[in-house]
Amino acid sequence: MTTWDLNRLRYTIRKITGKYDITQLPDTSVGENNMSNPSAIDDYINDFYLHDFPEHMRSLRLRDFYTFTTIPNCGTYNVPQNVIQIYDPIYIDNYEFCWYQDPKPFFRVWPELNFIDQNLFTPDGVTTVFQFTLTQTPVQQGSVVIGLQPNIDGQSAGALETFTDQDNGVPLDIPKQQYFVNPGILTGNQGGTGTIDYLTGAVTLNYANAPPAGANSSCHYHPYVASRPRDTMFWQQQLFLRPIPNDTYLVKCMAYMLPTTVISAATNATVRPSLFVDPSTTPISTPTSSTVTMQGFTGQSGSLPTDLPQFNEWWQVIAYGAALKIFIEDGEHEEYARYKPYFDEQLLLAQRKALKQFSSQRIPTAYADNNTTTPAYPIFPYY
Repeated sequence: MTTWDLNRLRYTIRKITGKYDITQLPDTSVGENNMSNPSAIDDYINDFYLHDFPEHMRSLRLRDFYTFTTIPNCGTYNVPQNVIQIYDPIYIDNYEFCWYQDPKPFFRVWPELNFIDQNLFTPDGVTTVFQFTLTQTPVQQGSVVIGLQPNIDGQSAGALETFTDQDNGVPLDIPKQQYFVNPGILTGNQGGTGTIDYLTGAVTLNYANAPPAGANSSCHYHPYVASRPRDTMFWQQQLFLRPIPNDTYLVKCMAYMLPTTVISAATNATVRPSLFVDPSTTPISTPTSSTVTMQGFTGQSGSLPTDLPQFNEWWQVIAYGAALKIFIEDGEHEEYARYKPYFDEQLLLAQRKALKQFSSQRIPTAYADNNTTTPAYPIFPYY
């Protein structure tokens, strides 16, 4: 029986490169690659399969719906690295909404104009801890700035500490850490600390040094009204939803995904995910180098030498591509030039299905229905 699994890939690559001795090129490597632990054949396979292959060939097989659910009061979501590209259309609760990739038009529609509370607390030159409540709620994460202004009395006010918060975004690749972080952390530029409750507006400040008596205080922040999101911006590998969600909504958009591996050619075969999340991760654990790792044919999700590419017809492209990477690192440029035409041929053959599929599709234009970035039908209800 002919198979196109990892064992077959290793065998084919060794035949192409002439590296039959596993002491010269081992099958696998453990830990970080260095002079005493050189790259193994599986490293070259995974480097090509996960990073080069999706860019060489944006196959229809790699295109899929990327879905996630919103978290109430969270408007920023970090897109995982196994998502190569996200594009419209986007559906929220199965309503089609607008898509942006430029902050200028997006924030023109959804300006984050700050509200200012003046003198909610009064420094006396001795007190370092202050507690007060903002007048407008809820408060958007990442919009809070609390500062001091000295009175003009002819005396030096010294360094005046300013507190800010951050909008770190919901990590869509770590399920255990997908929740609304409240209260948020306020960080002072002089070493002070503080907290803010985004829902009630309760603030606690702990200054590193007591602010001078008579200084005026100001709190800048952006209050919002949560609702069903209608517009989405993709920027810096993050999705920004506006309005900020008030409930749990299903978000679905088009995406190109990293290829995966499977245990058989069956349509319902078990898929080895291209991202592996450390099972010891907790809701409050700090990310480390092993929290989320990318994996191809060898990884931590039970991969086996009998695992297959996501689709069998890709195997020769993977074999030739990995062999070319070995030729490059070994400085065998003549061998690279000899085998590059074979790689190009296999790449064209692997794309043949996609090219035939696209041949019957109308070319998108500014006037074609399949190129619009605005909703195709009225959006109801608003709430």
